[in-house]
Amino acid sequence: MEFNKMYQKVKFIVRKCEKEYYIQLWEKDDWEQEGQLTLFELYQKNPEIETNEEMLYTYFKTKFRNHVKDKLRQQESDKRKLNKLPYVEIGEISHRISSRQMYLDELVVLKDTLKKFKEKLKPEEKLQYEALMSNKRCLGKSKMKKKLETYLKDFKDSI
Repeated sequence: MEFNKMYQKVKFIVRKCEKEYYIQLWEKDDWEQEGQLTLFELYQKNPEIETNEEMLYTYFKTKFRNHVKDKLRQQESDKRKLNKLPYVEIGEISHRISSRQMYLDELVVLKDTLKKFKEKLKPEEKLQYEALMSNKRCLGKSKMKKKLETYLKDFKDSI
């Protein structure tokens, strides 16, 4: 059997995966190419798929979906952030952007400010502060909360 005829039999699996998953930088031609490469590798290892259609469908579907899932993992991996697009249209990813997020430099300043605040507290106030931070019950917790809010007024818009 000719390779193209074999690929035409499994092409619907590639189309279904294309609709189901989103991989950055992949267009229709890329999906086709990856499907063909997967089928070629599969055919080299298992030449009997040429005559057994059930085996062809099963093996190809499993191998191709695993390949796509690997690409998705690679795309989302923190180690490979450099593989991401340098610019993505904001309309395409707006649903993934959280509106209330602190930047790293603000977080460092906040932690430093909290550390200085804690150093200025009396021993009994430190217990109230710890209770407030760990969301535990104690007397004077609301008073500590108000004191902390006034101390952190500069961070009101960031937090």
